[in-house]
Amino acid sequence: MEIIFQQFINGIVSGSTYALIGLGLTLIYGVMGLVNFAHGEFAMIGGFTTFYLVAQQQGSYLPAILVAVLAAAIAGIVVDLVAFYPLRKANPLNLMLSSLGVSIFLVNLSQYIFSADPRKTPTKFMESVYHLGGASITGQRVIIIVASIILAAGIYLLVQKTSFGRAVRAASLDAETALLYGVNTDKVAFFTFALGTALAGATGALVGPLFDVYPTMGLPLTMKAFVVVVLGGMGSIPGAIIGGLIIGLAESFASLISSRYTELFVYLILLLVLIFKPHGIFRRYREEKV
Repeated sequence: MEIIFQQFINGIVSGSTYALIGLGLTLIYGVMGLVNFAHGEFAMIGGFTTFYLVAQQQGSYLPAILVAVLAAAIAGIVVDLVAFYPLRKANPLNLMLSSLGVSIFLVNLSQYIFSADPRKTPTKFMESVYHLGGASITGQRVIIIVASIILAAGIYLLVQKTSFGRAVRAASLDAETALLYGVNTDKVAFFTFALGTALAGATGALVGPLFDVYPTMGLPLTMKAFVVVVLGGMGSIPGAIIGGLIIGLAESFASLISSRYTELFVYLILLLVLIFKPHGIFRRYREEKV
């Protein structure tokens, strides 16, 4: 029973990170219709920013997370202006190919700056361990869960309760109609992309102390983010959160059988969803889109 509870906690931690990065991806897709293959690279930017500030500049970890989020958002603004804004009216395939180019560029740039060697962000929160019902959890994992809850709740309230959120929902449902009602869809897309990349940066900063930070770390995170948003429903905020938790728990409990089968189990779930619910769990109605 203790093993089951321990795996449940591990699954919630993993699911929180998947939900967070999936949330950023689903926001971007919901407004821009962009299948962003470079999304994980912004998590890499957040991870390396935190590593640099903590390991090389002896800074504090928690303030470094905020800087990492800001760095990822600024990088997102630059990338959007250079790679995506000029193609906003083009075929979505052109946007997707542009995102592949951005991914390759950011990976090679980070290899040039930091080398290909994996790094781990040092933090005292990895040393503190809490025990609950026979299971143990480090302080860093607690931070991941709490930060993910705060950020997810913040995004939900932003989208549902603010004028910017109403503009986001209008642009995601019908950009042309929103434009007729005075919504600046280009401005909404611009800030939404920055917000989505900021969430990815937060993910990278949070997982840096648990896993290695390296230039190609974005690829597996991007793949998991796609699984999450397809599972939950492309453009659905609740879907990204629930989808992330489902994938995290599935991975964790599948590892009880064998660690070799965790990825297989995740993609089996994805396959079943695509067969029986091809639009995702939370995309029954168009209104559920962002």
